[in-house]
Amino acid sequence: MAQVAMVMNLDKCIGCHTCSVTCKQAWTNRAGTEYVWFNNVETRPGQGYPRTYEDQEKWQGGWVRTKSGRLKLRSGGRFKKLLSIFASPVQPGMDDYYEPWTYDYENLITAPLGDDFPVARPKSLVTGQNMAIGASANWDDSLGGVEATEQGDPI
Repeated sequence: MAQVAMVMNLDKCIGCHTCSVTCKQAWTNRAGTEYVWFNNVETRPGQGYPRTYEDQEKWQGGWVRTKSGRLKLRSGGRFKKLLSIFASPVQPGMDDYYEPWTYDYENLITAPLGDDFPVARPKSLVTGQNMAIGASANWDDSLGGVEATEQGDPI
């Protein structure tokens, strides 16, 4: 089995997302993977990607202390893990990621000559309908401030 690895020196990162876009182009070119970002540059504070992924209680991650003081997995023991090995009931949905979209490039190509510029409206890759973009992988950074995202930040 072949494997590929990428090493990045984060001391030289300027937040340009070139590494994220390159990784996305290489690994998510199949139907059903449009919303997936295996490599993502995040700005803190913010909700992250997928939304609130650091919320240990919501996603049943991390550890809890029992009455006797021992640590156990929040998601359950071996038997519970065995029951959910093929279908985990606690998975992020499309709202936690974002609805993938493309743009109406046909409108740009076929627009008649005129004084107005043609517009490429976003179209949902799920429904094919026009949509308003409400989130994306680096949405917290795009909103430009903690005031817009601090309500949902689990940290």
